[in-house]
Amino acid sequence: MPEIEPSRWGELYDRAFPTVYRALVAATFDPERALDGLHDAFEEGLRHPPAEDRNLEGWLFRVALRKTRRGIFRSKRETALGERAAGDDVVTILDRLEVGRLLGMLTERQRAIVVAHYYLGLTQEEIAAGLGVRRGTVSATVSQSLARMREGGAIRG
Repeated sequence: MPEIEPSRWGELYDRAFPTVYRALVAATFDPERALDGLHDAFEEGLRHPPAEDRNLEGWLFRVALRKTRRGIFRSKRETALGERAAGDDVVTILDRLEVGRLLGMLTERQRAIVVAHYYLGLTQEEIAAGLGVRRGTVSATVSQSLARMREGGAIRG
């Protein structure tokens, strides 16, 4: 497939930014670092577009996550979720808070893998390639993360 034309990056930005940003905040618990990493990922896409025009949201997430990891591994749990919850109903807000609490039980790497898998729909192979780990590590991390979250009391099954 041909590279993405630079003119299409504006459309991609408008379409993908909100979803990928929320995924990065969920993975890093740091809205500022997520924003910086996502902007850096879009900049990289303009300079060196991905070879394929497939799952660009996943590509942006992987690149942005890599860029955020170059910063620091600090955590701002108090700003993890709900900053824009004004229009949401109470049930949705409570669900988000519970998801945030459960994600807060995980390490940053575990959160990144779980969010990439369940929120962005990346395959284990895509996550492994993006994070520079083996597919088996991704599989084990998802299993361990779900077990840890189950111990937190909210996930059944």
